[in-house]
Amino acid sequence: MNVASTEIAEFWNLFRQCAVNLAACNSADSPVYEALLEQLQKINPGLYLEYSAEPGDCELIVTADGDRSLFSLVRAVVADAPLIEGWTIRALKPQIGCPKTTQWEGFTLKLADIVFDPLEEDGSFELGLTLFVPGIEEKDIDDAHNALLRALDHILGEERFAEEVQFTEVFPLLDDAPSEQYIPLSDLDAFIRWRNSKLQIG
Repeated sequence: MNVASTEIAEFWNLFRQCAVNLAACNSADSPVYEALLEQLQKINPGLYLEYSAEPGDCELIVTADGDRSLFSLVRAVVADAPLIEGWTIRALKPQIGCPKTTQWEGFTLKLADIVFDPLEEDGSFELGLTLFVPGIEEKDIDDAHNALLRALDHILGEERFAEEVQFTEVFPLLDDAPSEQYIPLSDLDAFIRWRNSKLQIG
């Protein structure tokens, strides 16, 4: 057994021991979560955990936080996951649709207020997004950007987000900006599907 395989096995052994306690936690700010994350990052420091805990319906996600170079490692880790009653274990954050709100470090945004402008060159598959937030102050731009990156993982799924979007930036939405100039963030999935079909036809 190589070093990575040993560390993967040690992580899942710890998870077996901690699963019941983790299910009882209502926050990632807990010693159980911290111990699991520390063990996971012995496999690779670029790996992270997300989880939700509902009675009898818990979910653990091993994520690379959008780092495409680690996606195969994430899948290898999850391939060795044990079967534990009441838990679903996933590799990479799945596409679950546009949430109503998104948060980062206590900063909250309503997604219905967010619009975007695609950054693209004619005929190029590369896509960037300029995200516009109404009423945002300069001091909150970084928190807003991080919160929106989390939302984009939900809207597209971690792997598709990493593959489809090469660049993101955040700016305030000007009060006099015409609404038809930009696209609602909730329509991003549909926009990318339309764009891809257009590029393939071209």
